[in-house]
Amino acid sequence: GLELRAPLVVKKDPNSVGTEADIAAQQELLQEVRRDLDSAANMVNQLEFVRAQLYQLMNVLSGEDGTVKTAAEEMDKKLSEVEDQLIQRRLTGQGQDTVRWPPKLLSKLGYLANGMSSSDFPPTNQHREVYAMFKQQLAGIKQQFDTVMNRDLAAFNKMLRDRNMTNVLGRVPER
Repeated sequence: GLELRAPLVVKKDPNSVGTEADIAAQQELLQEVRRDLDSAANMVNQLEFVRAQLYQLMNVLSGEDGTVKTAAEEMDKKLSEVEDQLIQRRLTGQGQDTVRWPPKLLSKLGYLANGMSSSDFPPTNQHREVYAMFKQQLAGIKQQFDTVMNRDLAAFNKMLRDRNMTNVLGRVPER
């Protein structure tokens, strides 16, 4: 039941030629990459959340209203097109998946962060250029995500309401 406290000072490796400023620059860019990874992962979670609801709806509608089922399938396709830019959904975790299927943006950002964090040096010009390219790609995907989630899902939900059916939630509920 005794609690002891002492200050902790983390020092850089004295054998490293990287400076404190180098490490700070590296950490700054790594934090930015992490924010983008979190943002992309959040998009994937929301896309999966909506797609799971669509699958439940399609199972309930089997043999019933073909219009709603077709619209749900089209909505799933739009969601999948966005998600497929963020993650490689064909990975099984076995064999040579990473050779068969190209990595998507989340994997590329993770690979970049891993490479940058493997030393005490600042990010290279190449790291920064590649990150800028990935950031631009993420912004484009985010635009597509917003369009599908705000415009297309809203139209789909309106169709459901017109048929006295429950809406598909567009956001993962807060805990």
